[in-house]
Amino acid sequence: MSYDPSIRVIKASEHDALPWERIPAPEGDPRPPEDEVVAFRSGDGRFSFGLWRRDAETGPMNLPYHEIAVIIEGEVEVTEEDGTVHRIGPGDVLITPKGSRATWRALSPVKKFWAVYKEA
Repeated sequence: MSYDPSIRVIKASEHDALPWERIPAPEGDPRPPEDEVVAFRSGDGRFSFGLWRRDAETGPMNLPYHEIAVIIEGEVEVTEEDGTVHRIGPGDVLITPKGSRATWRALSPVKKFWAVYKEA
């Protein structure tokens, strides 16, 4: 995707019609595949945002970038390494700084809006 400075609106009613890309889990990873739409990427590729969805699953969170996510559908439990559990649902915002380590447990199929910043 190349940089496009035009203003766009992604209507909630149009999410299913977007060009979702199926991303299989890495070999040996038992989690279900995920679907993603990248709606915007900055010219330098360091900032992007889009939509993501996946069926219920559990897996590690160890992101090499900063992410802000808004849960649109579904419920998630995020358990930090110290045992702190965060329960997140529709409308909630999850802020995950680069290097955070936790376990993501989707209690139902999840759809989220995400924004990612990758440091140089």
